[in-house]
Amino acid sequence: MNRIFRYSLIFVSLTVIWSCAVSGYITDPDSIQRQKKMHSYRTGVNIGEGFLVVGSAIGAAFTGIDLYTQTQGRAFRKLKLLNDSKDTLFVNMVTDYQWKDSTYFDIREIVMPPLMSMKLIVPIGVAYNIYFRNDYNAPDDAKVEINTSDTGKVRLKPEKERLGAVE
Repeated sequence: MNRIFRYSLIFVSLTVIWSCAVSGYITDPDSIQRQKKMHSYRTGVNIGEGFLVVGSAIGAAFTGIDLYTQTQGRAFRKLKLLNDSKDTLFVNMVTDYQWKDSTYFDIREIVMPPLMSMKLIVPIGVAYNIYFRNDYNAPDDAKVEINTSDTGKVRLKPEKERLGAVE
């Protein structure tokens, strides 16, 4: 029994770590705060729905009445950015979708080291223009257009190597 508990604890710990969004490469303070707010909202909704499901199961066990809890639709999802380049990339994600207080869901000033990836929290069903370059002073950026309802992973490579690829 003790071994099962240990393996379960390791499994839960790895699941929690794996599901975390890593936004450590964002340098813009406003974008960092927005990521934290979206992450806390998403976490709160997930925890609340978990309590509802457990509560309805317990209620059904005690009363014999099956209670159906209707879950709220997802508002945010994770988007994985991959730097497939051997250079550091400077990335800006721009959208016309607005957050509270008439600010946009833009994620600016991402500095991604070579061959690294990161996970971001983004709203579902929003079109983003992702601008990236490997030289901070370059006059032109490479551009990838995505919709977050269709895309879960974006590979970024400068034009010299290959255009950005959406998966």
